[in-house]
Amino acid sequence: MTTTARRTTSAEGIAGVAAAVAAWGFGPIFVKLIDLPGLTLALYRLWLGLGVMAVSMVVTRRRITLAELRIAATGGVLFGVNVSFFFTALKHTSVADASLITALAPVLILVVAGPLFGERLHARDLALTATVIGGVILVVLGSSGRPEWSGFGDLLAVGALVSWAAYFVASKRARVHLGTLQYQTGVMLGAALFVTPVALISGTALRAPVGGDWAWLAAFVLLPGAIGHTVMSWAHRYVDVSVSSLVVVAQPVVSALAAAVFLDESLGALQLIGGAIVLLTIAAVVRSHRPLAPDGLPAE
Repeated sequence: MTTTARRTTSAEGIAGVAAAVAAWGFGPIFVKLIDLPGLTLALYRLWLGLGVMAVSMVVTRRRITLAELRIAATGGVLFGVNVSFFFTALKHTSVADASLITALAPVLILVVAGPLFGERLHARDLALTATVIGGVILVVLGSSGRPEWSGFGDLLAVGALVSWAAYFVASKRARVHLGTLQYQTGVMLGAALFVTPVALISGTALRAPVGGDWAWLAAFVLLPGAIGHTVMSWAHRYVDVSVSSLVVVAQPVVSALAAAVFLDESLGALQLIGGAIVLLTIAAVVRSHRPLAPDGLPAE
């Protein structure tokens, strides 16, 4: 006889996911603004991110054991794969295409959420998933920007999609055993160690950032990097993966708004309609999952 796990979604957890999504929405903007190859940018982003997490561990007087590093290793490798694929994809294809493809991650996540975490999925969940993805499609198709399209770039984005879904699920599992800072530090270390030889073997030019790239890189490491991923790692304990994976779909909407401000990309009617559909559908998802106390979860 199988048992169904209680939903563990809390209002605080949903707020954390929303904050992470807002921070992540600026990621593609920074990638476009920084004049570095995708793998080179991934290398800097991960090692600098690891430095930020190391400082956070020292300031909070926490430590991470070898056993905890092993638990975080899977998430670290998967995150390194995702960053490599996504950054390189953005250098080859449009933000619209990359956002559309990676926004399909909830479909993959929902397929495995039930068997792994005992979360019951209803027809309503699948219908809301289809609706929110439809809204994202309108957002990216309505983009008025004219970046150069690349089939190779889109293929890289598919790799980013698969690896992101796997990382999301691995993080949910690991957070049962690890604290937020310990897990995120382990992920950064594992990802950096994975990407470094990949970048060296690939022959990517490992040149240093110049001029304003340093400022954009610092903002990239701190906002969508350290802050976004740390907040999401914390929230994983308090939100069902079926809920958080849907809220994350709002990221392309945030990216579109950020692109309008920082990249002078105008927002068309389809983008506005699609954005409204995404946000209203996510609100319906949140309301349908009433907040519960996180049973059995140790305090931070």
